[in-house]
Amino acid sequence: MEAPTLTLNLLLLIIVSLLFISLPRSEPLPENPSLVLLGDGFEWPTSHGDAFDIESFDDAGEEEDDDVGVSDRRSLYWKRRRYYISYGALSANRVPCPPRSGRSYYTHNCFRARGPVHTYTRGCSSITRCRR
Repeated sequence: MEAPTLTLNLLLLIIVSLLFISLPRSEPLPENPSLVLLGDGFEWPTSHGDAFDIESFDDAGEEEDDDVGVSDRRSLYWKRRRYYISYGALSANRVPCPPRSGRSYYTHNCFRARGPVHTYTRGCSSITRCRR
């Protein structure tokens, strides 16, 4: 009598596991599903470039429209790179980049950066349009 109970238990286990696998999985919905549908309508670049690339956002801020739509808002669904601050950078009395190297603090891995330094060479008139 042990053999029929063993096969019955095995059959019951298989049926329960198949039922468990066939159940629909629930996934959380986004808070505002309309942003997901409008993902291609954004006007600013959605490339995965440098997170500190300011030039790519300069053109997006110049257009001033009175009608601010959903596509003009910043989306929370962007995939961004994450840069973490190391414990060495948080230690006291430590300069992030070599002194007088001409590199910005915002240069990623400025100790390992090679090649020419792109210094700031634009004049006062092109930035603030001030008089000399």
